[in-house]
Amino acid sequence: MNPVALYRIARGCSWPVLRRIVVNFAWRGAGAVRAFEKRLQTGAPFFPAFLMLSITNQCQLRCRGCWVQPTTPPQQLSRQQLDALVEQANQQRSYFFGILGGEPLLYQDLLNFFATHPKCYFQLYTNGIALTHETAAKLARLGNVTPIISIEGLQEESARRRGREDVFQRAISALEASVQAGLFTGVAASITKQNFAELVSTDYLDLLVRRGVHYIWYYIYRPAGAHPEPENALDREQIKILRQFIVDQRRSAKLLIIDASWDHQGNALCPGATGISHHIAPSGAVEFCPPMQFCSGSLNATADNLKTILQEDDFLRQLRTFIADRTRGCILLEDPAALADFMRQHGAIDSSNRDALTELDQATVLPGHNDPDGIIPEKSWLYRLAKKYYFCGFGAYG
Repeated sequence: MNPVALYRIARGCSWPVLRRIVVNFAWRGAGAVRAFEKRLQTGAPFFPAFLMLSITNQCQLRCRGCWVQPTTPPQQLSRQQLDALVEQANQQRSYFFGILGGEPLLYQDLLNFFATHPKCYFQLYTNGIALTHETAAKLARLGNVTPIISIEGLQEESARRRGREDVFQRAISALEASVQAGLFTGVAASITKQNFAELVSTDYLDLLVRRGVHYIWYYIYRPAGAHPEPENALDREQIKILRQFIVDQRRSAKLLIIDASWDHQGNALCPGATGISHHIAPSGAVEFCPPMQFCSGSLNATADNLKTILQEDDFLRQLRTFIADRTRGCILLEDPAALADFMRQHGAIDSSNRDALTELDQATVLPGHNDPDGIIPEKSWLYRLAKKYYFCGFGAYG
């Protein structure tokens, strides 16, 4: 890890933001992982270290490959449910939450929600359209939110993929607002065949550095939703090149480069299969991960049944075991037919607002990031330590 990346964070973020990074994200985040690991070792009731909360299915965009299906009226988690989710997680020493949509900034009470939970840390996934200077300044005063702005390609590819001509420039404007406010600012990049040359490049990293970005999170594109675009998924050689690029650039890039797909030794992993993270949909469905839209139960109006669903219903536990026994990668890519069979056998509820089971039946088998013959270990010693203690398999793979 390049020390310049850490220096840029220290210089670019406001004091309230830096304090929350150290206390909420680093210290309490490490405690959440340790508590999660201890629960597994002692056989205590299960609870993930982190929760991903899709708070609304409203969005201004209709992106190709998106699994979120808007409805009329919109589905969204209530404030009562959100507060209850956070309080139950805090009781398990879990303080980190991914906030997704749809577009979460369309949720009217969002900033008040963040303010109500100052001990927590929120990673806000946004397309940036509603991230104004005013909103960024309010987030900076809170200090416990890091916006991660989705950029799916440069001008032309962003417009093609996201269906709106101004989306790239709006994302750049959101970056400027976030950086000027002193926020810990990130970019999310879902890598496809179409955007590979643009986004998997030192030129792109340099562009982000010039714009003041502190970190980039690389994902492998997983075709999903009503318009999955499987022909845009990476081939095996591209996945290997992406992994090598991430490993190499971590040591020299002036921003942090994040992924949650490989451990410190370079072995593939699935965060859901390890149990470290699960997902709550806007409908309240308790799901394995955001694009796998099946559940065995949903939150009630007060969300006080979350622990019952996680701990007493066997669906998620069996699904974790089923996936870990078959692959260290992404079963949605590698074996959608087996996943469809599992869902049928277990009477899973389709929580997609579409017909997710038919989509699985019709899905194309694609390469995932699990490549036992092409393991590329981490080179950055600091990142090796971070991954070893935050993203290891926790015994999921035997």
